[in-house]
Amino acid sequence: MTAVVNSPISRARWRDLLGAEWIKLWSLRSTAIVLGCLIVGYVYLAYKAAITTYDAWPTMAAWMKAVEDPAHDAFDFPAFMLFEAAMGTIGAMTISGEHASGLIRTTLIAVPDRNRVMLAKVAVVTGVLAAVGLVLSTAVWAATFTVFSGRINGYSFSTPGVGRSILATTLMAPVCGLIGMALAALIRNTAGTVFTVLAFFLVGPVAFKGRVPLLSADLAADISNRLPAYSWARLCLMAHGHIVGRIASVPTAWSALIGWAVVSVALVVLLRRRDV
Repeated sequence: MTAVVNSPISRARWRDLLGAEWIKLWSLRSTAIVLGCLIVGYVYLAYKAAITTYDAWPTMAAWMKAVEDPAHDAFDFPAFMLFEAAMGTIGAMTISGEHASGLIRTTLIAVPDRNRVMLAKVAVVTGVLAAVGLVLSTAVWAATFTVFSGRINGYSFSTPGVGRSILATTLMAPVCGLIGMALAALIRNTAGTVFTVLAFFLVGPVAFKGRVPLLSADLAADISNRLPAYSWARLCLMAHGHIVGRIASVPTAWSALIGWAVVSVALVVLLRRRDV
């Protein structure tokens, strides 16, 4: 009997854990619908922005053409703040939704090792949202370049900065999801978690770009530049023509995104609180 209990077969295999978390996430029709609508919607926004630039190009001054940044059309910053909030909400619901429904009890009865369960959640959310970020960023650039062709030349997937923006968006989507998971692990209340996620991704970036009580302008700028929204925006930046104020360096932006991911995973996996 002892040999059976201690046998590796008695432990849930990683592929079983990943499969279970995949089913939990993807069995909800709303997940596929929301992600699909986000991709289609943001590709359409990029297409419309590129059309506007294309139509105005012949009458634009030479200095405006010189500082034109196609990323400004492809990745509209205010619109992508909503995308980040959506990614954060999806990540948060993978934890808060289970606590609200009581499914977490069944999960931990089947697999008592909480760390393995949480790591499986992290892996599935990271993989799915990274795929969404990759598809979205590639499709957005494809739509932009298609519109630009014939009148606005010199831009393609080989243009310096385009690959970086695709990689940054591929990373940004799961980072936002992981932040949402971390907030859910801390708050343990669906309404409170969703409110906090929306406040973090929609209010935070705007608040720190304004006057912040008790913080100097330099400190507020340093904090805002390390928020996921502005770190991602810096990595998508190809020209400075549309940027006002202090911006972070490229290495700082990369390290900020990676830092958010590491801290979020640590909170999700290592936070020791009662789950049931």
